[in-house]
Amino acid sequence: MQRPNIVLIALDTQRADHLGCYGYSKATSPFIDSIARRGVLFERCYAPNIPTHPSFTTMLSGKEAMTHNIVNIGGGAPIAEGIRLLPEILKKQGYATVAVDSMGRHFSRGFDEYIPYTWDRSDPRVLRKAEAVNAKALPVIQRLSKQEEPFFLFIHYWDPHTPYLPPPAYRRKFYPKDRDPYDPENHSMDEAWTWEPFKWYFHDWMPGVTDAEYVVNLYDGETAYMDHHLRTIFAELAPQLQDTLVIITADHGEILNEQLGYFDHHGLYEGNVHVPLIFYWPGTMPRGKRVPGFVQNLDLAPTMLELAGILDHDRMEGLSLLPPIFGLRDGNYDEVYLSEATWELKRGLRTQRWKFINSLEPDRHGRPMQELFDLQSDPQEQRNVVAQYSDLAQGLASRLDTWVARRLAETGRKVDPLQTQGICGTKIGTPRPGELIGAGATPLHERKQAQAATIPAPEALQAPNEVTDEAKGVKLHGYVKR
Repeated sequence: MQRPNIVLIALDTQRADHLGCYGYSKATSPFIDSIARRGVLFERCYAPNIPTHPSFTTMLSGKEAMTHNIVNIGGGAPIAEGIRLLPEILKKQGYATVAVDSMGRHFSRGFDEYIPYTWDRSDPRVLRKAEAVNAKALPVIQRLSKQEEPFFLFIHYWDPHTPYLPPPAYRRKFYPKDRDPYDPENHSMDEAWTWEPFKWYFHDWMPGVTDAEYVVNLYDGETAYMDHHLRTIFAELAPQLQDTLVIITADHGEILNEQLGYFDHHGLYEGNVHVPLIFYWPGTMPRGKRVPGFVQNLDLAPTMLELAGILDHDRMEGLSLLPPIFGLRDGNYDEVYLSEATWELKRGLRTQRWKFINSLEPDRHGRPMQELFDLQSDPQEQRNVVAQYSDLAQGLASRLDTWVARRLAETGRKVDPLQTQGICGTKIGTPRPGELIGAGATPLHERKQAQAATIPAPEALQAPNEVTDEAKGVKLHGYVKR
């Protein structure tokens, strides 16, 4: 059997429901939609461990966070001993392995080449992130295509991640021409501007914006810009596509203006944990197939091994996606267990109808310690019905506790790693003493600024901004500033 090439394309921070193929009404993703029509789309794929570093570790190890030990992005805890990542396994089986990525840490393991990138920040209004990634990825594809051995290529895009600074053609692509994003009578951004941990970061790249819909438009513009540049990658892959499995997915989504936690990826809400997943392999995968049931990004690594004809010797915890792909079942799970520990410390349970969220410490937005949503009648999770359905909430809480206890026993732990590692984020952005923040601030296009804001790097914020949690006696790594 000839082993397939595998190209894993990660669209960091991409919500499923802001792509046309997932029902979005705006034309953000015509190219991705065309791939979905010719491949397999998983309608309900979930990222169980968010945000970025936990999710990618789950994705590449096939193991849940309680097993691999990466529960936040802070870097304060190492990946568990003995965990092998997919590129390490594939490399031992004769694959050429290359990553075009910028995360570093354990994500470089197993790659013959690990190719980082940066983007030009000379224009404070624009970050051409996708073009920077493509500049590194296209020569790699050209070179790999000439080799005899199969290849595994990981390409990581960051366009829908803040700061949303798409090129000019995409800046108002989804925003009415006669609408003013700085209208002082519009108060839809008031809560975002008053949340202390993020307000100065927002001030770095969208100062003075008062209309939350304009920011959503910027997010969608980033998706449309990225979608356009994915065409180039597929064109370069075209001669190899009959022998190549291409997977498009995301590590997590983004909360926009539908929840507290504006324009970030904390909170176990659908906008964050429901992610796109598309398989494309012409001639091998079904065409136009839509898988309706629950799957998780936990399932990706074991499925890629199975399609490569490689036995799983690592006891991966995910399930093969082939049975739902070929119609043997609707999905892999009846319910999904969720976790986060970067800005908030929470676990959750998502059933076919209900979402239960349990906070392990007080919510930083002042939300209740427990939330229950009826996703059948309230898909946007706007009405917490925990008091109305208290018996149901208690039952779901008990199921969540039982699951945690089982996972602790399976992993040989006595304490939940969310509790021992805790959150790693307190504040981002640089205060500008004397500057007005929010409505009335000088807009970005009028501001004299040396360079564009960029994605905060956890490593860059470890020192000298590292502080100690006196209660736990441990350092708080990552997004830490005070």
